[in-house]
Amino acid sequence: MERPKDGSVGVDGLSAEQQRNGLKPLWLVIAILATMVAIAFLLYVSILVYGVMQRM
Repeated sequence: MERPKDGSVGVDGLSAEQQRNGLKPLWLVIAILATMVAIAFLLYVSILVYGVMQRM
């Protein structure tokens, strides 16, 4: 099978824009998970601080 002379991508190849659009849901999931982890960490720290303040 010969390659095209103009260097174009085959029909079944994804363009760079299509690949970026395909990764958007993944980045959205990662951002949501990171936000949830940050909120859980802040809640954990605030509970620890509250517990320490109650002992004083």
